[in-house]
Order: sequence, then structure tokens, then C-alpha cells
Amino acid sequence: MQFLLIGFMASNFHFLSNSVFALVCLIMGTSFLSLHIPRKEGLRSYRISLKVLSSAYFAMGLLTAAVLVFKLADNSREYFTFISIIISSTQALLFTFTLITLVNPNFVKLKNVIRHTIPYIVFIALYTVSVVIYDEPRLTSIREVLDHINNPTLWIRLLFLGYYLFQLIYYTHLFLREVKNYDNELLDYFSDVYQLKLSWVRVAFYSALFVGVTALISSFLPMHYDWIITVIFSIFYFGFAQEYIKYDKVFSIIEPAITPALQESTKSNNRLKVRTDWQYYKQQIFENKYYRETGITIEDLAFKLQIGRTTLSNFINREEGVNFNSWINRMRIEDAKNLLINNPEFTILQVSEMVGYTEQANFSRQFKLITGESPLVWRKKKGS
Repeated sequence: MQFLLIGFMASNFHFLSNSVFALVCLIMGTSFLSLHIPRKEGLRSYRISLKVLSSAYFAMGLLTAAVLVFKLADNSREYFTFISIIISSTQALLFTFTLITLVNPNFVKLKNVIRHTIPYIVFIALYTVSVVIYDEPRLTSIREVLDHINNPTLWIRLLFLGYYLFQLIYYTHLFLREVKNYDNELLDYFSDVYQLKLSWVRVAFYSALFVGVTALISSFLPMHYDWIITVIFSIFYFGFAQEYIKYDKVFSIIEPAITPALQESTKSNNRLKVRTDWQYYKQQIFENKYYRETGITIEDLAFKLQIGRTTLSNFINREEGVNFNSWINRMRIEDAKNLLINNPEFTILQVSEMVGYTEQANFSRQFKLITGESPLVWRKKKGS
């Protein structure tokens, strides 16, 4: 009786969780299409990704709804079916490319897409031919796997599974590389990057990785846990969509940092910049305390100095040995040290605002990063 009750509850949870999942996919798919995106060249890949995501969400939602309405679910548990592998593999490709699009709009090009879809065409062709000739083995236990070990179709499925695992490793490497490049671009352009790092993109990628692996191993778990897996999928799909549709607002801020700088054409850029030039510009920066300006970017500073952005960036990278962000923060903290010692009546908040920080927490973070101590502790030690 107890087992019947558990089975009945699991069945209800299964229906409810899948209904919610289908609804989430359909609603979010619609939101992707209804979103108005500015016609900027840098957002072209993002606009395309919204359409692709919408199609994927609609397909997943309609498929789930069809399974529920027409009761197409198969109650037998089968290991690593070809369809489950291709769904997991396709989702890995989809989420990786759409997330990389946010940090590098120029990454998703036709040749990249073709290169990554060729393996699918090969595996589908091999699988189709093998099923026609050798049939499709049904694997519901480890023993059945061993019984069909000589079937070429099984080996194609295993090879595809191996390719999927390789995908997860390679895509992780690819994603981390692009995120690192994105972070470097921010640091070479903005003086304050704390709010621009798109931390949710990293969370979304690792969540997608977890969801993909979970989907694959779910066939090895008892069926009464399926509703839990579906709930996890619903939360991920909903959360991912909610954050993804906000990107165009962030892009308006980060656009100059992640898009190529315009070709500099001023006469001063036609001659080789030497170290004496940098000393002259550096003196101007210190005398006018340009680094104190809240939210100053390398574009702003280059305009004040009447030189090109790329020229200024090269100066800082070559002569100071750091990126723009590190150099600005270094000057701000040195300035803050003098204010903390020479003006004991100033609070930490006042000092942080005077040297260009909008948040005291960010000032304290940068201060400790450079000096190894918080502003309060440093001031007490120097004051004593």
C-alpha cells in the first residue's frame, strides 16, 4: 500500500513539474521574441541568439506538452539513448555559444557554427545507417549493454557519448578563455568594473553544465526522482531567460570596451610615441587629478589628453606595466593615503568619494588589495 501511495504521489509530481516546465519554456520563448533590441551592429549576434533560444525553448515546451497530453512517456528506463545524448550535446552547444556571445559579440560566426555542427551530421548519418543495418539495441541494464557489445549501433552511441564529454571539457575551456579576454577588455577601458563583470554569465554557464550532466545521468536514477530533475530544469530555464533578456541594457555601457576602437587618424599618432611623451601626459594627469573623476574611462582620459585611446592604452601597458584599471586605482589609493594621514577629520567615506569611488566597499577592497590592509587599520597604524 505504501509503495502504491509513493507511486501515486510521484506520478502527480511528475505531471505537475512537467506542466510547469512546459509553461516556463513557452512563456520565456515568447519573451525572447517580444523583446525590442536596438539596431546596433554589436547586438547583431545577440538578436540572432534570442531567436535561436526562442526556437529551442518553444521546441522543448511543445515536446514536453505533447508527452503529457498524448501520454508518450516510456516507463522503461533506457541508458544513454541516442536522442538523450543529442539533446544534451545540442544544449551544451546552444548555451555555450549564447553565453559567449554576451562577452564576445564577434565570436559566433558562420564558420564557427559549421565547424561545431559537422560532428552532429556525421554521428546522425552513422547512427541512421547502423540502425537500418544492425537494429537499435535496447539497454535497460548493464547486463544488456554487455549482451549487445558487438552491435555497431551501441558503439556509435558510446562514441557520441564520449564526444559529448569532450564537448563539456572543451566548451569549459573555450568559455573561460573568452571570459578572461572580456575581463581584460574591461580592465583596459573602465576605472570601475565591479558592476560590469557579468557574474551571472559564469553562474549560468556552470548551471548549464550541471543541468546537462544531470539530464544525462537521470536515466540511471529511479523514476520517482524524475520530477526533482524537471524542477531543476524549470528553475534553470526560467532564471537563464530572466537574466539573458536584460543584456542589451548592460551592452550600452560595455560596448566601447568590447568593440574594436576606431582607427586613430590625428597627426600626433603618425609619429612614434616615446617615453618622454608619456612623462608629459602623465604629468598632466597628476596635475589635473583626472584619475579622481568618478567612472572615468580610457576614452575620457584620452580625450582630455587629446591623444588616441589605443595610444594611451599602449603607454600605460608598456610604461606602467599594468592595465588602465589597475593604474587608475593605484593612483587613487596613493592619493587616498595622503588624505587619510594629512586630514584626520575626513571619514573613510569622504576620502573614498574624493578620490573617485562611488562605493566605500569598493574603495576598501581596492585599498586592501594594494596595501594589504583596510583603510581604517592602515590609518591607525600610520597615525600612531
